[in-house]
Amino acid sequence: MGKISGVLCKQLLGKPKTVIQQLISYIKEQDAKFIFLALMLIVLPSFEALKNLFVVLFLVSWVFISKRDKKWGGKWRLIDAIFLLWVLADIAAGVNAVIVHGQPASGSRDIIKFVLVGWVISRSGFSTVQMIHLSVTAIIFAIIPLAYSYLNCNGGGCVELNSVGHVNHTAIYLLSIYTISLSLFVFNFKNIGNFLRIVLALASIILFYVVIDTHSRAASGLISVITLMAMLYSIYYYRSWRLLIISLSLISLTFIALVYNPPAVMGKFINSSGPFEDSSRQKIRNFSYYVFRIDPILGVGMGNFPNFSHNDIKDDVIKNEGGYDKGKFIPYAHPHNLYYAYLTGGGVILFSIFSWFWLQIVNIIYRVSKKSNEEWIVFSGISVTMLVLGIGWVNTTLAHEHALIAMFVLGLLISRDRALSDYTVLKFIYKK
Repeated sequence: MGKISGVLCKQLLGKPKTVIQQLISYIKEQDAKFIFLALMLIVLPSFEALKNLFVVLFLVSWVFISKRDKKWGGKWRLIDAIFLLWVLADIAAGVNAVIVHGQPASGSRDIIKFVLVGWVISRSGFSTVQMIHLSVTAIIFAIIPLAYSYLNCNGGGCVELNSVGHVNHTAIYLLSIYTISLSLFVFNFKNIGNFLRIVLALASIILFYVVIDTHSRAASGLISVITLMAMLYSIYYYRSWRLLIISLSLISLTFIALVYNPPAVMGKFINSSGPFEDSSRQKIRNFSYYVFRIDPILGVGMGNFPNFSHNDIKDDVIKNEGGYDKGKFIPYAHPHNLYYAYLTGGGVILFSIFSWFWLQIVNIIYRVSKKSNEEWIVFSGISVTMLVLGIGWVNTTLAHEHALIAMFVLGLLISRDRALSDYTVLKFIYKK
């Protein structure tokens, strides 16, 4: 691939006047959809209203550019049908919530938003260099707001990005960004300039520290697993004894640090009975199960979970269990579980499409890993899938900012799969 992101490095290392000129020149070379997507990534962790504005502008600009150029991103594929069904099922669940349950349909907007963003990214045909520039933009503008957050945080466990909110949600968002940064650094190390190597190395270290410092067990555990996977994968990929020695040294130093100066989150691991054991969350899941039973086909509408109380499930619990122990159920602002969020909000229909999507993502990851040498996209896709579906058992990992950054990564992955499939077809035709 040659040296990637040379333009970006020159922009950041040149004289001030030259930097501005080069940056303006680079921006002029990009189309509107690239600019609006970059702006969305810039404001995503910090500004709610601007995020929504740039999402709309990105989607609209893609429509206009595609219509002008008469290029809509390639032929229709199975993943496109799943995206479409996801949107239609979400709308059906919203209509059902209004008509059958007297609940608002406003929660459906979030799904429509992030599904469309992922879908359009997958059909935008960004080049590898554009993908890297967009990814670096997301990384840098996730780290910058952390400085402000730490200035307003008295000790660990209280770091919050303005738009993302609660510390656990911030941990999930930063872990998503970390997977992108680590993937770019490890698997594009030989193809990027020294400056970008330094940026990505520092970003990965900062993000690793901050995720651990959020005191989130799920995020801290998964970031350790993903980091270890990246080390092992890179040793296999580069086949380097030097890298093996460096990796073993880092693992040893980390182990020593954990023994002599353990982070606060270690106490949570030691005092817990298991990674997924939490009595309060279990009670929320118990409540979620009976909310799901209210309408198992189309659900009660996405985002309407907090509108239900003990009275709404009491009769069904008594009928099913012979009595009602209020202490076993906790109504909450959300199910604290991705799977129950879809089952309660959209019923079996929406949950089935959601599951079908992830099965297809696993298939796409396999195809891209076999056909492409861009391991950073594959590893990012694997990591985001693990994050969404793994931490999804204890939190809602596919909503709002989490969903947009996840769909950004998955959109790039699907886009690469489209490009590889089209290349295979063209090569076959050429041979014929």
